[in-house]
Amino acid sequence: MSEYLINLQIPIALVRDSLADLDANLHRSISSRCGIGRDCIKGYKILSKSIDARKKRNIKINYQVAAEFSENAEKPAKAEPYKPKPDNYLENLRTSASPVKNPIIVGAGPAGLLAGLVLAETGCDPVILDRGCPVEQRDADIKDFFRTRKLNPESNFLFGEGGAGTYSDGKLYTRVKDPRIKFILKNFVAAGAQEEVLYVKRPHLGSDRLPGIVSNLRKRIISLGGKFRWNAKVTGIIAESGICKGVVLDNGEKLSAPSVLIAPGHSARNFLRTLAGKLDFIPKGFQIGCRIEHPQNFINKMQYGFGQSKPGLGAAEYNMVSRPPESSGVAGATSFCMCPGGEIIPAVNVDGQLSTNGMSRLARNGKFGNAGLIAGCDPSLFSSPFEAFDFLDNLEREAFKTGGGEFTAPGQSGKAFIQGKAELSGTESSYRLGLKPARLDLLLPNRAADALKAALRHFDRVAPGFASSGVLIGIESRVSSPLRFVRNPETLETSAKNLYMAGEGAGFAGGIISAAIDGMKMAEQIIRKKI
Repeated sequence: MSEYLINLQIPIALVRDSLADLDANLHRSISSRCGIGRDCIKGYKILSKSIDARKKRNIKINYQVAAEFSENAEKPAKAEPYKPKPDNYLENLRTSASPVKNPIIVGAGPAGLLAGLVLAETGCDPVILDRGCPVEQRDADIKDFFRTRKLNPESNFLFGEGGAGTYSDGKLYTRVKDPRIKFILKNFVAAGAQEEVLYVKRPHLGSDRLPGIVSNLRKRIISLGGKFRWNAKVTGIIAESGICKGVVLDNGEKLSAPSVLIAPGHSARNFLRTLAGKLDFIPKGFQIGCRIEHPQNFINKMQYGFGQSKPGLGAAEYNMVSRPPESSGVAGATSFCMCPGGEIIPAVNVDGQLSTNGMSRLARNGKFGNAGLIAGCDPSLFSSPFEAFDFLDNLEREAFKTGGGEFTAPGQSGKAFIQGKAELSGTESSYRLGLKPARLDLLLPNRAADALKAALRHFDRVAPGFASSGVLIGIESRVSSPLRFVRNPETLETSAKNLYMAGEGAGFAGGIISAAIDGMKMAEQIIRKKI
């Protein structure tokens, strides 16, 4: 039998409910495209899938597949032989490795987990420390928080197994082109993710599936010799003569290790302050703004031309950018982390502070869709990253106070934000802890507020109704870190030897995939390092 590479275009108008799962029903399209009988098609593998909605009257789903035909089949038309590239990532790493034993990883988010998996797969038996809880307990703590509004500062939407990404849309899209992505996605699928994440253009895992996926990754690491310690809050490093020898826990316990990889996430602000007092770093720009929520039917209509989604499409998403002319003096703004059919959540780890984020389940079937609407903060606006951390903490305290306490979120309709009024078009929202009308435009610094106003006006011209039907909710202040730790360009160590910083908190990533890649890079350096 032979495999051929085939490109398909399927108009959404031809998709019926019975074919809603198009991925499993491509035989007829392959047959028609290649001019070969269906009985000659032995199977196929989807390599890529995307939606082309540029022409709303003719939306298409594009596929690239590797189809397998019987030996006696004629050479298919409009096809070329398929030659898959070998995946030798682990084999190459094992060949070049001189593995150390029991390196320490601090943080069990995407960077820490994937670094731990690579180290475990190569026989290093890593020890992973996390200040929070395993995902099963974390899930119970979050449910209790919604019921009582009492926050567990170490087990919440930000801290615990899987990091902030565990309770998110689980977006796996990145502009980064890296061969490690294949390893990451294959291991997510092996841990319980749907197989389509291997080939859809903008894959996501879903907040309802992520806890199980994270748990299975942990079990895989343990089966390979890794260890996890929960409620193990690291507060410092052990350093001698510029060499990191281990870490210190908040109970005073000292743990020695041949190498230490810290992947704390950018919400571990106090820990980042501590590390910045010991390691070289540079200030970095970061973003702030608000969550904006719309009825999902509005987003569907904006993107597809019809409110109720059709079989094979799912909930629509968007990515929008505002670039005012430089002469205007107004900063640009962009949508960020769009969650179709999703929910706005309180991304908090400190009582008396409020920030928001978004998540959505695998089905993305909620009534609302939300996204961050953010503008950049230049590092020159602050004397140091420490001042930037203080600024963010104060902003979140004001947001909490403006919402009236108990994690109720301040809200303002998009139109009212532009006009400078404390108005809500309605209080119905996916945010479970309630909304209170407020002046978010006054809560944000003037530069950010002006950027968001300009963006709302621009987006409303592009998609009429965007501002009037949208509601801004809370403060989006957990987007990225205001500092980046300096790494040796060759060894990737920090200014302390044997110490590696990875992921979003280190200032080197922005999302699940980019953080995971960064963690893997650090793990590779640890594996190859001669101790």
